[in-house]
Amino acid sequence: MAFPNTEVRAGLLSKRTLVVASHAVERAALAGDRAEPAIVLALFQRLPYFLREAEVYRRIGALASVTVVGVVSDVRPDLPAGVTPVLLRSGEELAREWSVVVLTPTFGAYVVATDLEELDPGGSTLEASRLFQGRWAFRREEAYAEAVRLRDALGDRMPPDVRRRFDSVLNGITAPPAGEVERRAEAALRHLASQLVTARDATELSASRAGEEMRDALDPWTGLHTVDSVNAWLGRQLADTVRLGLVVIRVPGLSDFVDVHGPSAAVHTENNIADVLRVHLRPVDRAARLNGDEFVLVLPGTSPQTTHAVADRVLGALRGLHDTYPYLPVIAEVRVQHTRDRPFDIGGLGARRAPVTPQRPYTLSGTFDEEEWATLISH
Repeated sequence: MAFPNTEVRAGLLSKRTLVVASHAVERAALAGDRAEPAIVLALFQRLPYFLREAEVYRRIGALASVTVVGVVSDVRPDLPAGVTPVLLRSGEELAREWSVVVLTPTFGAYVVATDLEELDPGGSTLEASRLFQGRWAFRREEAYAEAVRLRDALGDRMPPDVRRRFDSVLNGITAPPAGEVERRAEAALRHLASQLVTARDATELSASRAGEEMRDALDPWTGLHTVDSVNAWLGRQLADTVRLGLVVIRVPGLSDFVDVHGPSAAVHTENNIADVLRVHLRPVDRAARLNGDEFVLVLPGTSPQTTHAVADRVLGALRGLHDTYPYLPVIAEVRVQHTRDRPFDIGGLGARRAPVTPQRPYTLSGTFDEEEWATLISH
């Protein structure tokens, strides 16, 4: 069977689009005839993402000839009966792939996308902002090609009996596809999915804004987020697919400004600092006050170079505050870190930070060393 070129419909996809498309493909699998041989193969990146759909795959596993699910894990997960787990290594290309393939002798559909590890700057939440390069379609020939590609990529990680049943379904696909019917049905489905994604995005954004007004706690002096609100926004059980750039800013003696310079000067200085931090935020970022002297910027999906550049710009702007009322010099220091560690307490970046010593300075665009970072996230 010929392997069609699917790149012509490849594009930048949001997580919302992938969720809608994946659910459509999964529902198509559930609508199949039990008597017709079927392959369902899905890559979920991390187990928490699969667990949200476990009931759907329990039903699929009871219908399909072969149901295979790949997740990044060191131990074999306990999946529903009829679902074969395949373990992926965190560093391999398949670990970045979000895929759902459904294939029968008369039907085929698929979603295939690669995690770009980038975020939509206009996104309102961390997970919803994730971006992928991918494609999806309801075309049997293309689904066949994706099934073969994934079978070969998984190799002997797929148990022999499962692979035999997989190949049996592939070998039974001999009739030509209903090309014109597929194209028309797919065009209608794409339009419907696009409208659904747009409507859900609008609803989610509205709900997110309303929720933020009610639940996001702000520091009363600066208007920045509190530690608790940032921890809630990050989520305690979030899968580690999103890299976080962290910039911790320390202004030694800031908590003593009230006593040294008076309450008015202290409040103005704190608000000037907060304004500097907010200037460098995208909608998906967060700035929080850790304690009297320290702040943090949480920058999801940023590269080390970008995070260090933000840290340098923030430091330069803070050092220039002596030209802004109340004209007090601000001596600021920053520390930078990139992490996929989950979960960890943002508050630990300040309250449990190792003390500054001549051997462990707190300097411009420095990076947390491994020992210090391990201490922070272990609490």
